Amino acid sequence: MTDVAYETVLPDQPHVSTPPAAPNTPFDSAAFDAARAKTIKASREAGNIHLDQLPWYVETMRGREIFNVHDPKVHGVIRTVSINGSIYVDWANAYSAEKELASPIQDGNKTVFRSSLGPYDFKDYALVQPATRPQ
Repeated sequence: MTDVAYETVLPDQPHVSTPPAAPNTPFDSAAFDAARAKTIKASREAGNIHLDQLPWYVETMRGREIFNVHDPKVHGVIRTVSINGSIYVDWANAYSAEKELASPIQDGNKTVFRSSLGPYDFKDYALVQPATRPQ
């Protein structure tokens, strides 16, 4: 019986090489925080109302359309406010649900994608103004 080498490279087949490893650079939290603050400041100066500027009550938040100021394609509708100050958002589309790590929830006869936002996240989200509502 003949031993067969399983890693033999045949001359008529291309040799596959592994790509070089990505450089191991540490995360620059100061630069991240500075860029985040700059985007939030620009959004506020543009007249957007951020969630941290609203009273944290169901009456002031439920049903309001929101978007992420860092990625305006992320849209959702506030479903409710919990007693610990978090809000629950039903995301408007698959892109938003994926970006916000939403879970599918059965809401009556339909399935929605819902996740929560904590008070620390509120400054990253603003209310959709009627003139800027996506079509």
